Amino acid sequence: MDRKETIRYVIPLILVITIVTAVILVGAASQNPDGFEWALFDFAGVGEPEGGFEGIWSFLGEGVGVEIFTGVTGIVAILLLGYGLFWLTSRKTE
Repeated sequence: MDRKETIRYVIPLILVITIVTAVILVGAASQNPDGFEWALFDFAGVGEPEGGFEGIWSFLGEGVGVEIFTGVTGIVAILLLGYGLFWLTSRKTE
């Protein structure tokens, strides 16, 4: 398989995996504290930290669509970085 064939199959596969992963994981985020956070807040008297940095996507607002967009964007960025790193380190030296 040559490089063009590989790219022809890899890019759509990356996109499908990204979209499916983002849609599945978007429901995993919760506003309710987990057990560790709950123990810190109630027993240790630690207050919930105030957010000083809203994030680079804060101008988009809130909602499921924004969460899916930012999730897909992040996953694609990580996959492309990984692919680029793999490509750079696996080139043939002659």
